[in-house]
Amino acid sequence: MTIADDEGFEGVEFNTPVGSFRAGRGGAWDDEGDEEYRHARRRVRRLMAFYRHLSTFVTVILGLLVIDIVTGPEEFWVHWVALVWGIILAAHFLNVFVFDQLLGREVERRMIDRELQKRQGSPK
Repeated sequence: MTIADDEGFEGVEFNTPVGSFRAGRGGAWDDEGDEEYRHARRRVRRLMAFYRHLSTFVTVILGLLVIDIVTGPEEFWVHWVALVWGIILAAHFLNVFVFDQLLGREVERRMIDRELQKRQGSPK
């Protein structure tokens, strides 16, 4: 899906349970002082994407449950859909709330800063 936002970005945005990325042009930041803002905006977007995924999951599973009950309880199938989608939702949750804290960009930045400090402290 092609998008254009208020920051001048024009391209495609892919949101998956295990991450998201944008491909396109525009939306570049000229001021490096806004790095904290960009980090916060990215975090909020990831949180909002998870909450949208969760609300969609609940809505669709409830709708499918109603359909399953109305069509007859002999073959109860909605739990299989809920199980598979629930596993995907759990992966999305882990990606947003757990792995980002362990393996995210902030951790990478801290490791780079630590490596730079080591190099500055040792003779070349």
